[in-house]
Amino acid sequence: MRITDPERRKIRARNLADAELNGLELLFVELLPAVAPIQAELCVQFYNEQALTQMVDRIGDDPNAISELFTLSGGTRILAGSGEDRLHISALVYDAAEPRILRLTTSGIGDYSTYTLSVAFRDTDGIDGKVRDRIDPLFNGLPFKFRPGCFNLNCFSKAETETPPETPPAIDYLARDFDSIKHVLITAMRDRVPGWEPTSEASLDMVILDLLAADADQLCDFQDRILQEAYFGLARKRLSLTRHARLMDYHVHQGNQAGTWLVVEVAAGVGATTLPVQTTVWTGDHWDKPDAVIYLTGQAQPCWEALNHLQLYTWGGVVSALEAGACEAELAIPQSLMDGSSAHPAEDLRDILQACGLLVIEEKLNPQTGTHHGRDLTKRQLLHLLSDQAAEVAVDPFSGEAFVRVRWDAADRLTQRYCFITQCDDELPVAGVSAFHGNLVYATQGRLYEVIFRPPGSELGEADDTQPLHHAEACWEANPWGALATLPSGPLAYLETPPGGEIAPRSSLVVTVDGSTWEERIDLIESEDNDAHFLVETDERGMSRLRFGNGSNGQRLDAAAVVNCRFQVGGGISGNLGADSLSGFDSLAGDPLASLRNPFDVHNGRDPEPREEIIRRAPEAYRQRQLRAVTLADYVERAEALPEVAHAYARFAWTGSWRTVQVSVDPRAGTSLDAVTLEHIATHLDAVRLIGDDLEVRPARYVALDITLTLCAKPEYWPEHLEAELQSAFSNTYTPEGQPGFFHPDAWTFGQSLHASQIIGRALQVPGIERVTSLSMRRWNAGSGSSTRIVEIQAADLPQALVDRIDVQPFEIIQVANDPDHLELGRILFELRGGPQ
Repeated sequence: MRITDPERRKIRARNLADAELNGLELLFVELLPAVAPIQAELCVQFYNEQALTQMVDRIGDDPNAISELFTLSGGTRILAGSGEDRLHISALVYDAAEPRILRLTTSGIGDYSTYTLSVAFRDTDGIDGKVRDRIDPLFNGLPFKFRPGCFNLNCFSKAETETPPETPPAIDYLARDFDSIKHVLITAMRDRVPGWEPTSEASLDMVILDLLAADADQLCDFQDRILQEAYFGLARKRLSLTRHARLMDYHVHQGNQAGTWLVVEVAAGVGATTLPVQTTVWTGDHWDKPDAVIYLTGQAQPCWEALNHLQLYTWGGVVSALEAGACEAELAIPQSLMDGSSAHPAEDLRDILQACGLLVIEEKLNPQTGTHHGRDLTKRQLLHLLSDQAAEVAVDPFSGEAFVRVRWDAADRLTQRYCFITQCDDELPVAGVSAFHGNLVYATQGRLYEVIFRPPGSELGEADDTQPLHHAEACWEANPWGALATLPSGPLAYLETPPGGEIAPRSSLVVTVDGSTWEERIDLIESEDNDAHFLVETDERGMSRLRFGNGSNGQRLDAAAVVNCRFQVGGGISGNLGADSLSGFDSLAGDPLASLRNPFDVHNGRDPEPREEIIRRAPEAYRQRQLRAVTLADYVERAEALPEVAHAYARFAWTGSWRTVQVSVDPRAGTSLDAVTLEHIATHLDAVRLIGDDLEVRPARYVALDITLTLCAKPEYWPEHLEAELQSAFSNTYTPEGQPGFFHPDAWTFGQSLHASQIIGRALQVPGIERVTSLSMRRWNAGSGSSTRIVEIQAADLPQALVDRIDVQPFEIIQVANDPDHLELGRILFELRGGPQ
């Protein structure tokens, strides 16, 4: 009995006419009108009109051919067949108005059993002129009944056999290991083989039973492991956990390779050179040592000898250091440009610095001793030069010397004081205590591999492991769901991505197929049939496998396709190194490089996310991603996620016809809240706005304060000096130590009150302040808010301090700019008493 696919059967039936075939579709039984009917008419409906007229013509030429073309079979009491005493087809009627229907008349009426109508018609087709069956075998043979009803309640079908079933063997479904399965086999042998008993373990019977039990034990273990992989909490395979987590919209972190900036020093006399892309850098003596950590540069980098060591222009020895918080510096022209090789050394240095874009400032000597001993090896900082004001040429009017002024991003302001000239005891001043370095290039950890995957069955070349670039060849595997390519042993390095499951991991793979680049995807669900996409999966052993499309989801590989894969092997915390650990590098033609090192500690390498953390984090991660702003806190959280927003406040307002969410925004320090920024914030919030709510984004309302502080200085401090320290401590920018001032905009948010104790406590932190004697605080416009509030503190009452505060509305922010040109932005005055008598 055939078991066919209903959908594919329908498709085949629709295509019968194209192949000049036909088939039986439906059959209706109608008894001929009579008081006691003795004949029936079979209304047979075909799928199409093919071969029906030929059948009618053949019967018209030979009336006896009807019993040969249409045959009946079946029956239990009234048998069907070709004899005169058997039930058969006796007549045919064809009406051109019903081109798909033939009406057949039977010689009698059958019993209650099932009969089958078949058609045997062979004819010459119009495709190749051959004689063949014109009725498709799958649609030939239509079962039917003359009497579909039941004349009593005993209508069940007769059993095919009356043989009693055999006694099933005793099966212990709890037997899942070697010993229990062996016991079941021994029991079965005793039941089925009379007189059999286990004798020696070395007997043939026992050896066979042991082999069967061992195979069954392995099979049960395999089944248990497969069953475990179907459940997220029990899965042990990393691939299973990764796929389960993707169903919960969580991306498992595959770890990432470490990366760091390298400082390149060009050899003397070279002038300029280019560091090639994918230059290999390593720790230790040689790259092939077992303990060597290999790094690889990501791009070709121009390098100049002039950027090896850059010194601060000291204005004739007047400027000896850069204070913390500095965002610019004047650089002296290096000697390599002053030796006559350049006609315009200052302009050349400016152009080089603009092209470089990055600098590193580093302490080279100990400022206390002027030697290398005791220098701070961690006192180094990366500086990103401004794109529009990176460097400019200036001239010292006193000496006539030219220099280059460089400016870097405010986020890279110096966090420490850097000394460039020091003088120890009575010795001569020592220069070069600190220095700037250029020629920076970014490198990532991992050895470079190149694997060429050829079609299955191709001859492969030998692997080459004698060079830093490891070369190998393999064959990709052809599968119905997409070609597979397994990378050689060794952990595939992944690019740096933050953990948390929101961002999909990205590997270091660069894949080309027959010269065209293919793009990596986290899955192929949304890939079209012509998209050159692939995905990569890494298991718990570090083995990675590439999977290409199947022609429906992603483009399928051609049968003769050659796949070239370039990637890095490594990653994880093994790439984390201390500063100056990388020193070895590929030698270039002419030896243009003097040295290459990493000035900073490397600590951004991560290991793959452990199984326990995946099971714990994945089911809860989606709860932390709010895709719709329901409460006011959701609007605030969404707004503060933008980099240009420091704080936000939201409230509901009724605008007459509907509810409006009013979001007040406090921009981050250094960011202007112009119309473009407001539109960008509104667009960002509109994506999560509830239907029916209107949205309004407005700037925050700032409350300017007028503060007067009376202080007493210690006898050993001059009040004039302390006032500058107080101005810096209570500024709205950064202090020389790189710390934000008391009234820095990012330190104050909506509805935050100002307590008198906060001002008093901050003032007492300034060295030289003995006590605070008086403090007055008020809004700048006294009529719009709180009146003047004064706290008087007498020396005798100092242990019992009084506290007061200024409150603001939830949508207001305190502001004190202390700018004499803009007093409406708030001010703070200091009255100092005491000091040296």
